[in-house]
Amino acid sequence: MGMELIELERRLIGFDTVSRNSNLEMADFLEGYLGGLGLRVELYPSEDGRKANLLATLGPSDVGGLMLAGHMDVVPVEGQAWDADPFTLRAEDGRYYGRGTADMKSFIAQAIHAVEQLPRDSLKLPVHLAFTYDEEVGCGGAERLMTLLREREHVLPKCAVIGEPTGFQVFRLHKGITIAQVSITGVEGHSGKPELGVNATYPAVRIIDKLIEVEAERKRHRSMEEYFQFPYTTVNVGMINGGTAVNIIPNRCEIAFEYRTMPTEDTMYVYRQLEGYISEVLRPELKQRDERADVELRILNRLMPMELPAGSEIERIALELTGHSEATAAPYYTEGAIYNEAGIPTVICGPGDIDQAHRPNEFITREQMEQGVPFLAGLIAKVCGP
Repeated sequence: MGMELIELERRLIGFDTVSRNSNLEMADFLEGYLGGLGLRVELYPSEDGRKANLLATLGPSDVGGLMLAGHMDVVPVEGQAWDADPFTLRAEDGRYYGRGTADMKSFIAQAIHAVEQLPRDSLKLPVHLAFTYDEEVGCGGAERLMTLLREREHVLPKCAVIGEPTGFQVFRLHKGITIAQVSITGVEGHSGKPELGVNATYPAVRIIDKLIEVEAERKRHRSMEEYFQFPYTTVNVGMINGGTAVNIIPNRCEIAFEYRTMPTEDTMYVYRQLEGYISEVLRPELKQRDERADVELRILNRLMPMELPAGSEIERIALELTGHSEATAAPYYTEGAIYNEAGIPTVICGPGDIDQAHRPNEFITREQMEQGVPFLAGLIAKVCGP
């Protein structure tokens, strides 16, 4: 017999699985807990061995079934004004507070309880629980899980539901994310004689202007307006770092930016627009000033958009169980794009509100906690039952 749902939630919230930390303590706990419930449990470690994905299966192993997927890592709490310890579950006024309650340990607890309640001889197809690391910092855990499953010739799931906080809306689309960095090399010197150096921060301004221009151009190519609040590729310059003192011509400046590409668009479009501007305009001008000056553009991470074609079986079942008439688009990135790209039809549907995620005093309502297990039990019955 396992724990009550809230007690299991309490245990999961208690693990400090901020992405920079190891998640092995939580993974080991789940391995033992799920193994005790009779599931076949496999841990898939990261390359450095500090973290692990977990895949637990109930039912036959030679056919694909339903994968209930979530991530174990959470975002940091530093600098946020929490009313109490973020890694201790707190119940108050019909809400459960703690880091990960919305995003997305509540779903993990619900998925475990839904599987725990299954009659062991009722499954014609297996149900899989897939819990990953590093979703919050680029989805590297999900990518490695898919790689290792293919390498080991594991039978892939027939379909998947990712329990991100959607308030039990059903999502089948979301934008992709490309994260890039521009590194500008200038030539330092005394600020009293600026013409004798090359200021690395001035080209940064022009690069940002170019990115603003590209985003404005993308706004004129809107698509899927019925699904997206911002139905175009967006650009955000998130960080700028350069210089050493106000009286020194800065010899370096770095810009980190991201852009979120619509499902129907080329994920390299924004990059190529900036790359062309740098190679054709900016770099030649800098080299004319001083051969030592340069600009380098590189991609740090590229995550593809998600677009599950309308009308899939898993979409139909999720809509039927939630009472919604149509699947729409997630306003954030998920591991769904990775699973979908691997050939696993995937929708996003889970408890909680994304507006509560990543914030101080993150919470999930008691109502959303209570709705999760029946929803997941219904999914399992319709996909995997007799």
